Amino acid sequence: MAVSVGKPALNIREEIAALRNPPKYTQQQFWFTGDASETDFSLPKGWKPLHVFDTGLLVKEGSGDEYTVATDGFVYTVTFAAAPGSGDDVCIVGVWA
Repeated sequence: MAVSVGKPALNIREEIAALRNPPKYTQQQFWFTGDASETDFSLPKGWKPLHVFDTGLLVKEGSGDEYTVATDGFVYTVTFAAAPGSGDDVCIVGVWA
């Protein structure tokens, strides 16, 4: 009985191109549930907020708008001007910073 093990050919140009053009960033969704009193939602270390949704609606960032973002250098925190309602789904789309 003969066993033959083959290895697929590598295209060196494709390998080099993949190393030259890594993904720009990685996105991930972080889900929270409002309780009508909590206004601060922190992302895990290394993640920066890109988009914020409250009950499925995209909300606007700014001091006079729906939320602001603060960081201590490691952790980003989204602070809502008014706390999301009890049971409201809050989704923060983050990018690896």
